[in-house]
Amino acid sequence: MSTAPRTPAAPASRTTASRTTAPAPRTPAADRTGPAGPGAAERRDRNLRTLRRYFTLLAARDIDTWIGLWAEDCEVRMPYSAGDLPTVIEGREALHAFYAGQAAAYTRLEYPDTELHPLDDPARALARWYPRAELADGRVYRNHNIGLFEFTEDGLIHRFTEYFNPGFFTAEAGSETGNETAVGTSTEGTAPAASAAPAS
Repeated sequence: MSTAPRTPAAPASRTTASRTTAPAPRTPAADRTGPAGPGAAERRDRNLRTLRRYFTLLAARDIDTWIGLWAEDCEVRMPYSAGDLPTVIEGREALHAFYAGQAAAYTRLEYPDTELHPLDDPARALARWYPRAELADGRVYRNHNIGLFEFTEDGLIHRFTEYFNPGFFTAEAGSETGNETAVGTSTEGTAPAASAAPAS
């Protein structure tokens, strides 16, 4: 998301006294998001509860409810995106459309062994998960993902940066053969744009 350009600070006046004084220590405000702010533990717990619900709703492919966990001006970044997957998705409407299209391609989606890690900054949390899914055409998808989630003060997901292996997407022709063919990459356990896969 774009931000307003910074205005250069005005140069100090030549008549300013040369003596400098140390700035007064800052007192944490009630809404401070840093680790020293009041209510930090409560915010961490709330945000982890949101992430548990996040993965539960994704596994159920309930994107209409899942999108309610996001701020209106949310942003998703996928630095290692490949193929036709976007590297950035901005705004809740665009995010809903993207994930709804992806989820429609699956008959089963699960996140076994998901790890949620609170950070010193209660507005951030780290997640590690291993999506496993079956596509409607019979193929199987799996990957290993790590993501940094950033939350608003009222507990909505504001920014999400996802890291995954772009060469780890596999498709199986059938459970009997066990043959795997690398066909691209994915996000959140969803298929990339490829033959027999939904456009992303």
